[in-house]
Amino acid sequence: MKLTVLLILIACLHLQASVYSQQINLSLKEASLESVIKEIRKQTGYAFFYDAEYLQRAAPISVNVKKASIEKTLSDVFKGQKFTWEILDKTILIKPILRDTESVSSKAIRQTFAIQGKVTKSNGEPLAGVNVRVKGTTTGTVSDAMGNYLIKVANEEAILVFSFLGFVVQEVKVAENKIIDVSLQQDVTALNQVVVVGYDAIERKDLTGSVSSIQADEIAQSQSLTFQEALQGKMAGVQISSSSGEPGTAMNISIRGSNTIYGGTSPLYVIDDVPYDVNADEVASAKIDDNYGGYVAGNPLAGLNPQDIESINVLKDASATAIYGSRGANGVIIITTKSGKAGRMNIEYNGTSGFSEPIKKLSVLDPTDYIDYRQVVTPNSSLFYIDTNGDGLFNELDAPRDPYAIPFHNWQDEILRTGFSHTHNLSFSGGREGTTYSGSAGYANQQTILMNNEYNRYNVRLRVDHSHKRFKIGINLKMGYTVTEGATNLGIIQNLSFARPLEYYNEGIDLIDRYISPISMIDASYRETSLLRDDISTYASYKLNNNFTLKNTLGGFLSASKGKEFYSSETTQGRAYNGVGILQDKKTYSWFNTTQLNYTKRFNKDHVLQGMAAFELTRYNYEDFHLRNTNFLDESTGVDDISKGSVMNNIGSNRDISNRISYFGRLNYTLLNRHLFTTTFRTDGSDKFGGGNRFGYFPSFAYAWRLSEERFVEKWNIFSDLKMRLSYGETGNERIPSFRYLATLENTYYNGELGLAPASMANRDLKWETTVQYNAGLDIGFAANRILLNVDFYNKQTKDMLLPAYVPTRTGFVQQWQNFGQVDNKGIEFALTTVNVDKQDFKWTTNFNISTNKNQVRRIGDVGFITVNIPGELVRDQGRVMEGGAIGDFYGYIFDGVYQINDFTWQDNSDPNIPHLDRTYTLREGVVNQTGVNVQPGSFKFKDLNTDGVIDLDNDRRIIGRSFPKHFGGLNNTINYKNFDLNVFFDWSYGNQLFNLSKYRLEGGVYSTWQNILQDFWFNRWTPDNPTHSYGDIASYNAPAQFSSSYYVEDASWLRLRNVSLGYRFNSASFVNAIGISNLRLFFTGTNLITWTKYSGYDPEVSSNNPLLPGVDRISYPRTKSFLFGLNATF
Repeated sequence: MKLTVLLILIACLHLQASVYSQQINLSLKEASLESVIKEIRKQTGYAFFYDAEYLQRAAPISVNVKKASIEKTLSDVFKGQKFTWEILDKTILIKPILRDTESVSSKAIRQTFAIQGKVTKSNGEPLAGVNVRVKGTTTGTVSDAMGNYLIKVANEEAILVFSFLGFVVQEVKVAENKIIDVSLQQDVTALNQVVVVGYDAIERKDLTGSVSSIQADEIAQSQSLTFQEALQGKMAGVQISSSSGEPGTAMNISIRGSNTIYGGTSPLYVIDDVPYDVNADEVASAKIDDNYGGYVAGNPLAGLNPQDIESINVLKDASATAIYGSRGANGVIIITTKSGKAGRMNIEYNGTSGFSEPIKKLSVLDPTDYIDYRQVVTPNSSLFYIDTNGDGLFNELDAPRDPYAIPFHNWQDEILRTGFSHTHNLSFSGGREGTTYSGSAGYANQQTILMNNEYNRYNVRLRVDHSHKRFKIGINLKMGYTVTEGATNLGIIQNLSFARPLEYYNEGIDLIDRYISPISMIDASYRETSLLRDDISTYASYKLNNNFTLKNTLGGFLSASKGKEFYSSETTQGRAYNGVGILQDKKTYSWFNTTQLNYTKRFNKDHVLQGMAAFELTRYNYEDFHLRNTNFLDESTGVDDISKGSVMNNIGSNRDISNRISYFGRLNYTLLNRHLFTTTFRTDGSDKFGGGNRFGYFPSFAYAWRLSEERFVEKWNIFSDLKMRLSYGETGNERIPSFRYLATLENTYYNGELGLAPASMANRDLKWETTVQYNAGLDIGFAANRILLNVDFYNKQTKDMLLPAYVPTRTGFVQQWQNFGQVDNKGIEFALTTVNVDKQDFKWTTNFNISTNKNQVRRIGDVGFITVNIPGELVRDQGRVMEGGAIGDFYGYIFDGVYQINDFTWQDNSDPNIPHLDRTYTLREGVVNQTGVNVQPGSFKFKDLNTDGVIDLDNDRRIIGRSFPKHFGGLNNTINYKNFDLNVFFDWSYGNQLFNLSKYRLEGGVYSTWQNILQDFWFNRWTPDNPTHSYGDIASYNAPAQFSSSYYVEDASWLRLRNVSLGYRFNSASFVNAIGISNLRLFFTGTNLITWTKYSGYDPEVSSNNPLLPGVDRISYPRTKSFLFGLNATF
């Protein structure tokens, strides 16, 4: 694969290098001048400028040259003709030879003169392929790859017309100008913009479904490492959040809510025709276990460079997604990478360099307060400190009140550093008549904010397209490689906060119970995770006639990931095992083949019929191998020599193969250019189900009425565009392990011997999970479409969910996969685009979107509810999926303050001098008690919901919060003033909550009395002198605090200044041309600059990686704010 990419790249570079330099071979007799010019253009790539009317006067040409230069060839061709020629850069100008004896009309011709200039976008980027013509004549030309053009006009009264698809047509009077530079404004309506939908492309004005789009310019603005980050907040109905601030981690994307419980919630990605079901498990983790909260899933698409993307289209309603059948239930994201355009080679460089730092650090105790805390909690402990004078106080704790007298650490300041980064991307594109190419190579390096950690990304891409008459072929190759290496973050981020700030400990004390410093954990652990992903797609199409086109697409991908981690015996994770080494190797590969027949027919001007029928085969293969070894006799080589461990365990491998066969089609009918009908049908056959249910059937229907084309609407003179859309469709889901309709076995042990035992019971009736969706939409344009509004209402119902159900033990099995339950999603999406100002040197546009979604579990079968527990936490059972609730709900007790001293009696109520901690308390009669818990003053108190006087698990717990927001959205403003461009982007999430486990970890010393705690808790905790109801006592963080309760649920709404970008583009006539650069832009970008939130943790935008309960914060990797400086240069 790598050799193929290299050879094709070299071939393309050689092709372009020869376009303007290769020798010409011509042998023609009595040929027209126009046909000769066409042959020269084909062999050389030179552009010709001429008046077609003049060429008709040329005499027939006979020419015979071999390996001739362009100059020699032109001399022979025009010998004896009434024309002469001139080479201007890469354009050949043909003009008549004028003589003094010519007629008056010839004198008028002699008055003609040439106009040249450059056509750019509003941001100053060159625009190739722009049609430039003289109004009222047939004279015209097109701009080259650099936007340059040259055209002949008759006089100063001539008017030049500049037009290009997707841009507003502009007319300029020549007057006395010899150089005319033009900046074309994008047509904000984008109604003529071509939108890529399933297996086809269609103009936006003809869409009947709900599709959101983003173009290359918008993607590049954020300078994000991944395209998912660039999409955050930009599209209505598309909620995107990262699971961690660490580079390369998984991005959680939800399109119109969560549809399923176990069937996977990520959308289908289609990248240059290659479909890809994202599975974060494809990235090796090599995690030791879940008990330390540091594991986050990897991002399988992190190797795709956002700078390579031309457009992203998100299909949301069933009318758009049903063509993908069983893979479209969660929405479809179609990514198209950049392609070449005919013309000379265009080389572009994009580079950035900058730094990042944590958005926030947690406020924990400094050494002085920590000493006070330790003296209260462990007045007689001698684990770390020595009482040298027998006064009952540790000298190190009592004597030196100056914190600087004791060596201390602010671990967050020492471990969380300023991270530096740089990215480089070099791309090229061009071609000649019939053949175009585009390619790039990129590198990104980011030092993470965690000491000794680094993230690298390498990527290359090549695309070649060729057309000849009715035949088209193309190939698209992409390769991305990412690697994260350095110290593992597993547990270190948590340890940063609650590691004690002092160095002292007793000589000779066994350190096994001492929490080792974060620095020693970093020095004594290592992690490396790599991911190599190769994608290839090829196509060939043949136009059978004016109506039918046959196309075949063959493609696939290979994903290979390796993970390795090592924890020495000096780390918390490794000390219990005398060192731990883990290896993991994962491979995923898939291929597909699609054959489709397209049909297009226009019946007079009132009827347009388009159809497509296709057949597709898909194969998916996943392999995993993992190994863990412990008890290392020699830790010096770590995991590089894992054989030095003597207790090898947790060895395993598995393989999952699935096949799919599909038949599908689409039919579009347009009546009178205003009534649009679309229907699709797909049937998928999967080997994940038994014979009777192997095939699923997924239809869709849509209708759109373009009211703005109706005469009665035109008379209102209000709308420049008005379209109503209605759709219905069904999609499916099969994202479960293969062959679950069959009985399965699992390993078991009996008397120490390995054996097999029944695991999952067979179910021959297992069938497809189905999502039915209804959508109603309205597209409105005002003021010549300077104001565009899109509104969508949707209702989704997922039925026959694929769930594992526990079965009676008498069956001999543990569980059985079944179809039961229903989940509904209802919501509204609103998107607004406005052009606020549009003048010659100043333009201001605004994009705004807001979305709401209500999720409800309607039925969940006989199981009643599903308990969701984030492993590795003392606070248990944080969530529950239950009928009437929503996916992502928190479940537990309702916090009702804390018990006060007057809630109890003790052995001598009349003696106030008895210290609080020395009393034996008895709860007064009538005060609510908690079953099985010895509560004390300062202990958590929960509401007695059924008023029986007892707090118990069965009757007093309820839904206490939600992970998903009530609404979310984004606001983007772009301003262009002369050569400056400014982009300011905000996004937000409102109404979502987080289960903040950092409160439990960092309050009250729940893990050990040596740990550090939060300042806010220490200074505001409950004491007899501060009988607050907001915090418990230090000693109260026992059993009551370990129950899931609303005490840990916080409002995690946020508003973030996500991105600010300021750039300056140098004029082409300035010094940049002197150094061979046709376009140069310098810019600054700031990311995550300000966050407004009430949340007390590191950052409100976190995820547990569990789709059933994403809103759990286990002291996640801190998010960063970054500052980048960069440049774009075109050669």
